[in-house]
Amino acid sequence: MDNLQKFENEINKALSGDKLKIATDFVTYMKTNGMTAHAEHIGAFEYKGHWVCIACIIPVDNEPAMVIFDNPLTKHFDDFQIDEQLKDFAWAHVNICTSCGGSSGCGSQPGQTKTILGKEFNHLCTSEVAFWNPDAEALGKITQMIDIWKKGIDAKQ
Repeated sequence: MDNLQKFENEINKALSGDKLKIATDFVTYMKTNGMTAHAEHIGAFEYKGHWVCIACIIPVDNEPAMVIFDNPLTKHFDDFQIDEQLKDFAWAHVNICTSCGGSSGCGSQPGQTKTILGKEFNHLCTSEVAFWNPDAEALGKITQMIDIWKKGIDAKQ
């Protein structure tokens, strides 16, 4: 069983209702758009050898939820054009390093200063953006950003 199948099993076991639908829609989008499972990380995706993102099932308010960490567009902005609405969406999901710390988390506390889509942020976690428990509208924006990035990768090859 590959890591994609393991992640699908995880979401089917942990989630239900709208949360399960969003997670299933996300996995379907990733598969139909040429994303493949990362060989070492469950829930992680690559595209043509480039890291895309990682999705995890993490409790939010004591309920299991999907969290999508990273978005390739936020790390490679200089190469892409993006509208202000998507920038605002990404900036609203910047992942400030607060409590993971040390060996139990990213180990970057108090975080790093990084530029995300042309705007500088302090104390960012290793995963610069985090989309906690996205709804259908948020998932649409996440995949829109991945589409922009993917077109840029395809244009370079």
